[in-house]
Amino acid sequence: MSQTGSLSRRLSRLIIAGFAAIWILALVATAVVLRNEQQALANKIVQETAQIYLPAIVSDYRLGLANGGTLPIKFESRLRFDPDGKLEPAEEALVYRLLDRSGTTLVVSHVPPEFAFPAATSTGYAKTESHVFFTTSPNREGFVVQVGDLRQERSKAFFESLTALVIPMLAILPLAYLAVAWIGKRALAPLDQLRGEIEARSDARLDPIDAGGQPAELRAITATLNGFMIRLSQALDGERAFATNAAHELRTPVAVALAQVQRMRAEADNEAEQRLATTEEALKRMSRLVARLLQLARAETGIGLSQDAQDLSKLFDVVLDDNLRLPDRSKRLQILRPEQPVYAKVDPDAFAMITGNLIDNAFQYAPPGSPIEVELTREGMFRVRNEGPDIPSAELERLPRRFQRGTTSADGFGLGLYIAEKVARHSGGRLQLISPPDKETSGFEGRFYAPAGKRGGVDG
Repeated sequence: MSQTGSLSRRLSRLIIAGFAAIWILALVATAVVLRNEQQALANKIVQETAQIYLPAIVSDYRLGLANGGTLPIKFESRLRFDPDGKLEPAEEALVYRLLDRSGTTLVVSHVPPEFAFPAATSTGYAKTESHVFFTTSPNREGFVVQVGDLRQERSKAFFESLTALVIPMLAILPLAYLAVAWIGKRALAPLDQLRGEIEARSDARLDPIDAGGQPAELRAITATLNGFMIRLSQALDGERAFATNAAHELRTPVAVALAQVQRMRAEADNEAEQRLATTEEALKRMSRLVARLLQLARAETGIGLSQDAQDLSKLFDVVLDDNLRLPDRSKRLQILRPEQPVYAKVDPDAFAMITGNLIDNAFQYAPPGSPIEVELTREGMFRVRNEGPDIPSAELERLPRRFQRGTTSADGFGLGLYIAEKVARHSGGRLQLISPPDKETSGFEGRFYAPAGKRGGVDG
């Protein structure tokens, strides 16, 4: 059986396999005992029949002599109808004969001429190819009777009894499997609960799992897992604290240095102005990196989900205002927005981080001067579309990873889509990257599906 299958099914199949093996052994033992008991019972019946027949057959013998019969006196068999409707002799289940002291046959049942009786040299049981015989002890007159029972009839009775035993037991096996499967599923329910608790954990939620009510085996596993999550949480907290502190510490000196360089550039001659322009671009890049690191630190803390529904159309306007203030961006933006409010349970800062990074990514990698389409739908989907080369699906899957950049020469850090995907997941929404967009042969589109929310009884 596959090791990746259901544990409850694996347990059920192993239990039912063991049950079937025990059932087969019990059936074999039952068959042996049944065979022995039926043989003993048949032997007892033959013995008692012979003892009861002895005086009756002697009486028949004397009556036959009185009527002038010849020895041995033979009795005709019963008649029966064959499948064709003709009368034919019935095969005798019991055959017998009467002997005197000298062993002479006096009376014999109807048997074929070639039928052979065992020698009557001693009292007790004897077997032939077709019958089991019992020879009685001589009575006071020296008469002995032999009675034989068909072995075929014994075998037939045994197999009929065994079949009557096996068929109901075979019918029980499927019922036993269903019962074992149900019991196994119920018994393993705590495992499903533990799996659900583990699945609910993430880098944003590493609180210990409550082991109350768990079986002893799972409590040990849960305790080990809780210890691991505590150590992991401490390590992540240290990493986040370092990134946050470092970004905050760098933010002010970078801003001061950028302001000084811009002032010096305004007062410098042409040769110094070129060097200062290069320095200014480096400081701007460092400023963007610091901003990304601050966003990354917030994304790692699990920002995203909001308990209250937010109007995304208002948040959408705030994000657009920041971009419309930049002349090089305002000319390229093509905006579509719904007229009615759009509600979703997403943190305002999280929505700003997702949408801002998607817009920045579009401006970063789109050809210069090309339009950037930005849309918020009434269903709560935020979409950014830009022109550009087609991105292979394998590369598209790698883009939301940390420090993963596209194959273009754009000056990015490989953090924007990673931050957007992480915050989208924490918010309960979903980020989707498409290339080329629908009904297009090239380009790139990023979509954020916000978690639905309600306000005033209206679905968002």
